[in-house]
Amino acid sequence: MRRALPRVARYAAGTVFTGAALAAGSLAWGACERRFPVLRRYDVPVPAYRGIRPFTLLHISDLHMYPGQDFLAHFLEAVAERENVDLVISTGDNFGSAQGLELAFAAHRPFFDLPGAFVLGSNDYFSARRKSWSRYLRSDARTCDAPGRTPDLPWQDLVHAFTDAGWHDLSNASALCVLRLDADKGGRPPVAQVFSPETPRGLSSQMHGGTENCATSANHHTFAGVESRPWQAHEDSVTRYAAYSGAQRVALIGVDDPHMNRDQIPLAPKEWHRDDVFRVAVAHAPYRRVLDAFTDMGADLILAGHTHGGQFGLPGVGALVTNCDVPRQWAKGLHEWVSPKARSLLHVSAGLGTSPFVPFRIATRPEASLLRICPQ
Repeated sequence: MRRALPRVARYAAGTVFTGAALAAGSLAWGACERRFPVLRRYDVPVPAYRGIRPFTLLHISDLHMYPGQDFLAHFLEAVAERENVDLVISTGDNFGSAQGLELAFAAHRPFFDLPGAFVLGSNDYFSARRKSWSRYLRSDARTCDAPGRTPDLPWQDLVHAFTDAGWHDLSNASALCVLRLDADKGGRPPVAQVFSPETPRGLSSQMHGGTENCATSANHHTFAGVESRPWQAHEDSVTRYAAYSGAQRVALIGVDDPHMNRDQIPLAPKEWHRDDVFRVAVAHAPYRRVLDAFTDMGADLILAGHTHGGQFGLPGVGALVTNCDVPRQWAKGLHEWVSPKARSLLHVSAGLGTSPFVPFRIATRPEASLLRICPQ
């Protein structure tokens, strides 16, 4: 018995040492892996009888910009130079800190001459906080923000930059986007953006019924009396845009961040159910209640981010958690989502960035995705 004890002690010590070495090696690799973004490519089939023209959609998510993340802006600049993109959708969490504003601008700026749309995530409003690492292994690691907490990130500056570029703010809102697919890259007919100070705020679902003559319905980002500007694009501008040969209409709906329970499903644009209109629904966090609602509405494609693909994965296993209530199988990539009434295609981006407090990715490379809409 006395001889067995040292043997057990040596075995235990060896196990602890091996585990510590593996953990250290994994973190060292994770610190490197986060710096090697990749562009994923997917085909999204649609029935040929609907008359939808082929086009490409770039999905960007979860940049989490803070000083030192310049390589992500350089990566997206290279994507803009090399790829044929018709529409850009950004699904939020652009900030890792308040100092990341210029980097967030730099990351999106190469695409500002293209049609685009966006929603925000919690890390566009509120700074990331240092947390226990064990929280990243919980299925839903959120904590409710204090009701009176005021956003401390420059989200309004980012929203204004996006809308000034003509992008649609889909936070609890809907829009109609018309792509001129035969246009030379670098030029597109403008869709007039008109400031409407009479538009009421904070009435997202109610006011959609009164915006049938607008290409972009009003949306809201209200925190403790702080509001962004409401924008509207008049339908006559969109009609002129659609008159160009080669135009493809894309109907868009979106919600503010479900992770903060700020989601209110909007009414769809009146063109939503036309066969020749491609229907896209957008949210930052892919919570089931939102995915089911979008699917029941007949969305062709749902776009979300938030999960970071699990951020920590195992080869052959995949994501360990999703940080929301969506199953691990849907942590990233293009999959079918089935609601009780219908089915849609769901693309969840693993995103490009990380929290400044957990700058690691393991078996989950940072990514943007290029989705090709393909009539079949």
